[in-house]
Amino acid sequence: MSKQCTQPKMGGQGGNGAQQQRAPARTYAMTAEEVENPNAVVTGTFLVCSRSAYVLFDTGATHSFVSLSFARYLSTPSQDLEIGLAIETPSGTTLVADKVHKSCDLILCDRMMLVDLVPLAILKFDVILGMDWLLANHASVDCFKKEVRFSLPEQLEFVFRSMGVSEPLKIISSMQAKRLLERGCEGYLAYVMDINKEKIKIEELHVVKEFTDVFREDLPGMPLDREVEFTIDVVPGIDPISKSRYRMAPAELK
Repeated sequence: MSKQCTQPKMGGQGGNGAQQQRAPARTYAMTAEEVENPNAVVTGTFLVCSRSAYVLFDTGATHSFVSLSFARYLSTPSQDLEIGLAIETPSGTTLVADKVHKSCDLILCDRMMLVDLVPLAILKFDVILGMDWLLANHASVDCFKKEVRFSLPEQLEFVFRSMGVSEPLKIISSMQAKRLLERGCEGYLAYVMDINKEKIKIEELHVVKEFTDVFREDLPGMPLDREVEFTIDVVPGIDPISKSRYRMAPAELK
C-alpha cells in the first residue's frame, strides 16, 4: 500500500491530484487476467441496483469499486468524497477517485445488502467488493472452497459459493459474421429447445379451459355444427380488388 502519493497518475475520476490530499487505497485485481489463480478467486453475478453485475470479492482491496460503464446504471447519485482516494493498482499505476455512490442495493443469496461503491476504471468486473464491505458484513472468504461465509449479528449464518472466474463471452457483430462468411468461414445456426420445460395444459389456461371441446390435442374430424354459421357472401364473377403500383413522373412531382 502506498503511504505517500504526491503526484498520482490520472486514470479514474479526475481531480487535482498533486494539490489535494489523498487517502491511500489499493485494489488487488482490475481485470480477470491480473488474478494470479483465476480458479481460486471468489466471483458471482448479483443484482446491484436491480441490474445484473459481475462481482469479485477482493480481500486485497481496501474499498469497494464499480466500473465506470456500470456506474451510470446505479440508482443512487454520486457524492463527493471528503478525502479523495489515491488507488494503487496491480500494474503499479495510481488512479485518483473523488466520487462515491452510497447505499447501493445488492441482492446476495436472496438478502438485501448495502454497499458504498467508488467509480473506477475497472475492466471485466462490474463491481469489486473490498475489505470495507466484507468487514461491515462480518464476511470471511475461503479461497480454497471458493466461498464467502456471512455471520451477521442476530441473523442466521449463510454461505455463498462461487464457481471461479468465468470466461467472457466471445461475441461478434452481424457485419463481422458476414465478412467472415464471405471469406469462406463456416457458419452454423443452432436451434435450442428446453426439453425439460413442461408443456402448458389446457386446464391451466384461464379462458381456454372452458372450451376443451374446441381446443383438443387431436382433431377427431370436421368442426362441430354450430347454431350460427359464419360466411362471407360475394357476388359471382367478382375478381379480387387489386391496384397496380403507380410511380409519379418527375414532372408531376413539381
